[in-house]
This record gives sequence, C-alpha cells and structure tokens, in this order.
Amino acid sequence: MLSTLRRTLFALLACASFIVHAAAPDEITTAWPVNVGPLNPHLYTPNQMFAQSMVYEPLVKYQADGSVIPWLAKSWTHSEDGKTWTFTLRDDVKFSNGEPFDAEAAAENFRAVLDNRQRHAWLELANQIVDVKALSKTELQITLKSAYYPFLQELALPRPFRFIAPSQF
Repeated sequence: MLSTLRRTLFALLACASFIVHAAAPDEITTAWPVNVGPLNPHLYTPNQMFAQSMVYEPLVKYQADGSVIPWLAKSWTHSEDGKTWTFTLRDDVKFSNGEPFDAEAAAENFRAVLDNRQRHAWLELANQIVDVKALSKTELQITLKSAYYPFLQELALPRPFRFIAPSQF
C-alpha cells in the first residue's frame, strides 16, 4: 500500500511540474531599490534612464530587430538633401494630465532641450538641430545643419527627446 501511495504521489508531482511550467509567465517583474529622482526626460541624474523610457514616449521607437518604427509620429518624410524632416503626429494622444500632444507641444519640448544644448551635447543630434516648428496641429518640422544619418535612431533614445506636457516645464 505504501508503494502504491508513493507511485501515485510521484505521478501527481510529475504532472504538477508540467502544469506549473506551462503556466509560467513570459515576463519578469523586477524592482529598483533606489529613488530614481525627478523623471523629467530633459534633465540628467543617475539611475533615471530606464524609468524615463518606461514613462515617456518617443516620436519613433526601436524594435527588437533594430528597425525604427513610428510611435507618437504616424509617419515622416525628409527633403532630398536630408536636412528637413516632417513628421505627421498621431492625433489621438494626450499627456497624463489631459493636455493634448500635438505638434506645438512637441516643438516646445524640442526647444526646451535645445535651450540647454550644452547639457545634451553628448548626443550629436542636439548639435545638429537648427530649427523646430509646428506646421499644423499634426505636422512637426525639424531642420538640421546637414544630413545626419542616425537622426531617427537618436530620436528613439530614452532621452532627451521624449515629451512632457508643456505646462510641466
């Protein structure tokens, strides 16, 4: 009888391990044991980059395969000389405080970064931008000094070109 009980228990444990494995989540949750400080993506303090990338959205975003896809921008075009880029922005986005995300809000964020250009000089894109303007509610134009091939890749970085509600500057 003890032998039958052991075999039954062993069989149940073996089945349970398959069930537990099948129910395991495809994601891992981690905790960060330090205060990340202010989360303004236009500023820099240690330990914020990962938190900022989870809170603030970019115009374009990296994919796992290294490609860049539209995110807050629906699409973009560039001039033949590669200096002028025009982004068509999504019209269904609001900041967490309810303010609309539009081309003027995006332009104000770019200007806030460029007003502190020295702080962001480590990123060549900050040195390449000569003008940013809203052409309409959904059209944002960025003009560069010269054609700059990593333009989209640098826009996808966690900072400084992420967006906060203009009233929060």
